[in-house]
Amino acid sequence: MTMMKKRLIQCFSLILCAALLAVPAFAAETTGETAETTAIAEPTHMAPAQVWGTLTWLEGGGLYVKNSSDQEGINEIILHGESILCLDAVTGEPMDIQDLQDGDTVYAWAGPTMTMSLPPHATAILILGNIPADYAVPQFYEIYNVTPQVAAAIYPPPAMTWTEVTATDGTTLKITDDAELARYQSEDEVRLEDLIPGTRILVWSDAQGQPEKVLVFPYEYRGYLTVSEEGTVSVNGGVVAQNVKTTEDGDTLLPIRAVAESLGMQVYWDHQKGAVVAYGDDMEKPEGLTTETLLTALPGGAVCGVNSQGETYETYGTCVKENGVTYLSAHTLANLLDFYLT
Repeated sequence: MTMMKKRLIQCFSLILCAALLAVPAFAAETTGETAETTAIAEPTHMAPAQVWGTLTWLEGGGLYVKNSSDQEGINEIILHGESILCLDAVTGEPMDIQDLQDGDTVYAWAGPTMTMSLPPHATAILILGNIPADYAVPQFYEIYNVTPQVAAAIYPPPAMTWTEVTATDGTTLKITDDAELARYQSEDEVRLEDLIPGTRILVWSDAQGQPEKVLVFPYEYRGYLTVSEEGTVSVNGGVVAQNVKTTEDGDTLLPIRAVAESLGMQVYWDHQKGAVVAYGDDMEKPEGLTTETLLTALPGGAVCGVNSQGETYETYGTCVKENGVTYLSAHTLANLLDFYLT
């Protein structure tokens, strides 16, 4: 029965991937107004949608949740996913999703897209189980922005004693060094300095709402990319360029070379493909990948990426060349180079 459940979920997940539409899944869109350091006006990241309620396994695959949250318009939802992270709500330790039983209360985060069917289907990111009655369930967040702090005028700077982060749903958290910080399934030390944009965290809070335990999940990006109101481009907090362009329709364009070389990538010009970004000598490539290319961008022409199997695909993005500098849409550049765009 356990293996059957797993196969049903995986099978339906393939169907779901084909059926998902780019519909905001009851999620808040984060814009430049919620992050003081960004000048990008268009939405960049949508918050994972939270649902909670009683669980029912479906014979056709998926987890049906009768939604008890106050999320308007979503009374029920069906969750799927090939690699759903399932944790014990009290300890934060992994638990087998097959141990969830019909009638169990679960908290789940999904999305940010869903099907337009009734009930809607969505891909689950995280499910919390083993929830005691009247228990203050931890909350799952994706950090969108970190409030800059005044650096001490000494070197090396002392360790931070607190940090204030804003999540994609607009929640602001002040996390101090009194909180217990831990990495998910790792003994490696985690510091407040490690809570950077793009980091996903699970937070247990005390009765006053102050974070007291923070579980930090593996970082899924090469770094984070920020554009200030003055047009300054920063990678991982360090300024790499001052020249930002904006198109008539409001698209923000960034200099490809400055951004790519900031993390050790190689950039060269090809007369047929335009700007080519390739792996640097010190960068680790996916196992079995034979190509060195990460992206190509031809001014006024095609913009292409390369997936983990080495296959080239064309994507959307505005590319222009001006005064010897090649620019590419910020969202496209961030996606193709695995940057988190704040």
